[in-house]
Amino acid sequence: MELRNVRKFMIIFGAVVLVLVVTAFFSASNLSRATALSIDLIGLQEVNQASTNIAVSLNEERVSIGQYQLSGDEELLSRIETAQADYDKNWDVIVTNLGTVQSQAIADLESARATYKAMLNELILEYQSNPNNNRSGEILRDAINYYLQNVNPKYNSLIEPQLEELARLTEIERANVQRNSFVAQTVLVLSVLVGIASIVVVLSAMIFSTRLMNSMTSIIDAANAISRGDLDVPIDVTQGGEIGEMAQAIERMRTSLKAAIERLRR
Repeated sequence: MELRNVRKFMIIFGAVVLVLVVTAFFSASNLSRATALSIDLIGLQEVNQASTNIAVSLNEERVSIGQYQLSGDEELLSRIETAQADYDKNWDVIVTNLGTVQSQAIADLESARATYKAMLNELILEYQSNPNNNRSGEILRDAINYYLQNVNPKYNSLIEPQLEELARLTEIERANVQRNSFVAQTVLVLSVLVGIASIVVVLSAMIFSTRLMNSMTSIIDAANAISRGDLDVPIDVTQGGEIGEMAQAIERMRTSLKAAIERLRR
């Protein structure tokens, strides 16, 4: 039965290795998808951060331009310029991430932003040209209305779907982390099992091969003795399984031949 047991053990060992390979394949596939998802998440997070910064810049710009219209404080102009520079820097991040998929929405918003910015510049020029009698209040009112009716809606229609997509992908990433954690634990357990099985296979093979060689040597010696007519050499094999059965069969043949020859001599 030893050879049959060895076959069974090898089949089980092969099945464990196959499961490990399949699990590793799916793990690699999940890793590839997770990498792509992480790249998308990074882009959306950049868009989210840039949109937050833009909201701050727009608010700072509106507050500063309103204060300038009331006070004429020249220091407010530098605050306006800084806010507009921050807007442009963060807007470049949004264009980089969404330029290929939202090109029309970006173009529409850039056009609206240019018009709004031109109205703000007109306000500044009007105030500087006529500090005591100017239309800056009227221009500011028109600019704010234009912002609320054109710039802000276009901006929200561009950003809100990206924030929703960010939330959706974040949930997917959370689920992937849990699944990948389970897969990693499975791979670890299977790797340990394969490692243990490999050690058992090597040790079993060494022990079995040694016993097999000793048994086969005894059987060969006995068979050679029988072929020479020497029927007094017993087969000293204690191994079980198929080898033991073969040794016992040859031993029975030897004793039968010996008994038959002794009967003939009588």
